[in-house]
Amino acid sequence: MPARSFQSMRSPSVPGSLTRRDAALQVFVAASFLGLIAAGQHNLTMRATDGDITLLHALGMGMPYWYLWALFVPVVAGALRWFPLRRTRWLLAVTMHLVIALAVTLLHSWLEMGVQHVLGLRHGSFGAFTEMSLSHALWMLPYGLLAYGAILGALAAVDYSRRMKTEQLASAALGTQLAEARLQALRTQLNPHFLFNAMNSIAMLVRRKDNDTAVTMIAGLSDLLRYFLEERPPQEVRLRDELAFLERYLAVESVRFQDRLQVRIAADEGALDAYVPNLVLQPLVENALKHGISRRVSAGRLAIEAEATATTLTLRVRDDGPGPGAETGDRAGVGLRNVRARLEQLYGAEQRLDLSSGPEGGALATITLPYRIRPLGAAPAPA
Repeated sequence: MPARSFQSMRSPSVPGSLTRRDAALQVFVAASFLGLIAAGQHNLTMRATDGDITLLHALGMGMPYWYLWALFVPVVAGALRWFPLRRTRWLLAVTMHLVIALAVTLLHSWLEMGVQHVLGLRHGSFGAFTEMSLSHALWMLPYGLLAYGAILGALAAVDYSRRMKTEQLASAALGTQLAEARLQALRTQLNPHFLFNAMNSIAMLVRRKDNDTAVTMIAGLSDLLRYFLEERPPQEVRLRDELAFLERYLAVESVRFQDRLQVRIAADEGALDAYVPNLVLQPLVENALKHGISRRVSAGRLAIEAEATATTLTLRVRDDGPGPGAETGDRAGVGLRNVRARLEQLYGAEQRLDLSSGPEGGALATITLPYRIRPLGAAPAPA
């Protein structure tokens, strides 16, 4: 049985995303539709008050309003990128959008008057035009703010939908990677040589009437298989649960190594409640056993350590085998590539996985993660 001691211690592409050309076409179609409605309303109003009115005059008075707002869509989109509508710092975002909306609305009204002046629909000197533009801008201010808010809301809804799809794809990818990790671990545990040694050792324990140890071995193997085949495993677990699983895993592996495996597990007290990816340590331990301990003739040492600071969690798996530079083949196999991919998906640039030679020989695998006492996606604790 291995010795144990707890010492106090971005964006995948989203299928169906619009290209810029498609988005511009949709904005143009929407602006045309709204402009035709505005032209129709202007036509009906003028016919009721001033009598006859030409179609071109109605279109000239209604279409520029929405076509100009279509040109301002990239401006609103840029404002949304700079000041996203999130629960955090929402007051600053709303204030800045209100300021931008006022500026955009005034500029829009001035441009609209200018276009209509060029089309010959408005007449007068430059001074009269300027005064009329200011009066028109103030009169149209509520409608402009409403138009800005509608465009902002539509863009925010599109952005939210895109982020949700991206998160769903990332979650699906993580689920696939976790399933692959579990299947890889299951294949390792179902290795015929491993099972033969484990069952043979259990049989020997029974012959020696050491039934308690035999039952413990059988229960440990059963727990491992049940854990690997869990239907909906969580993406993250507390480090104390990950280490508890490793103890069961190493208890079964010790049957194969018998007296040749010495294990030390040491974790800071504050690190035990930190969340880590589910099954993140098992591939590293498996790698150490396969390429390190199993290549030694004498007993080998395996150390699993965890240290926590206010912002980071560091996990280490070290062995005293030949080391990654020895003639033992590539130690960064499927298991380590899978771990790297999962860490990248979960934490982006906030994570790191290094495989190097240990200071006293052997191999050292080091994982650095952000320190968190709540899983990803969990609501923050109330103040």
